[in-house]
Amino acid sequence: MIIYSPENIIPERIAEAEKILSPISQKHCFITGSFLYKENYKDIDIFVITRTKKKITLSEKKAKVTVIDFNELYSLFYHSIAQSCISKSILPKRPLKVTFSDYWQVINEAIPTLLNQKNKFRKEVRSLVLYTEYLKTGEVLDTFKLDQKIRGFKDYKQILQYVTEEVPRIARDNIKASYLRRFFYTQAGYYKNIKEYRAQSFLYQLTHEVTREAAHG
Repeated sequence: MIIYSPENIIPERIAEAEKILSPISQKHCFITGSFLYKENYKDIDIFVITRTKKKITLSEKKAKVTVIDFNELYSLFYHSIAQSCISKSILPKRPLKVTFSDYWQVINEAIPTLLNQKNKFRKEVRSLVLYTEYLKTGEVLDTFKLDQKIRGFKDYKQILQYVTEEVPRIARDNIKASYLRRFFYTQAGYYKNIKEYRAQSFLYQLTHEVTREAAHG
C-alpha cells in the first residue's frame, strides 16, 4: 500500500482501505475523501485508473467506484484527489493542464446548480472552489483542504460573493486584456438573451465585472 499525505488520515482506516482495495484487479486504484479523515462518512470514494469499460462492483455497501481514464490524469480533479489518498500502488503522474476556458465551463455549470440546490454543495461547487483556489494561489487543494475550504462558507450566498470577488481578478491575472474583452463580450451577449433566469443574470453581471476589471487592470 502507498499512503499519500498521511498526516490527516485516521490510522485505523489504512488497514480498512487495504482490505477494500485488494479485490480490485486493476493495479492503479485508490481511496480518498471523507472515509480517510472523518469518523463519520457517507461514502467510500474509490477511484480506478483503467481503460476498461467493464463495471467494477465491490461487496462493501458504501463503496462508490469511479473509473478514471488515462486521459484524465492531466486534470485538476485528478491532481487534487491523488494528493491525499491510500493507493494499491504508486499512482501514475502527468503534467497538470488547466485553461481559463476550463474554469469558465466549471463556473457555467456550478452557478445554476448552486442557485437550484442552495446549501447542498454538490460536485460542481467543489470543482468551482478547486479551480478558483488553484488559479488564485497556484495551490492544488487535496480533498481534506478542499472540504475545509467549502465548510468555511456559511451559505450559498457567501460562495456567490466569493465568485464575484475572485473571478474578475483571476481573469485579469491569467489572460490578456484583449482576449478578455472579446471573450466576455461574446458571453455577455449570450447571457443577455436569457437573463430572466437568475443564474444567467448572475453570469451576465459577472462578465461585466470581468471586462471592467480588465479595462482598469
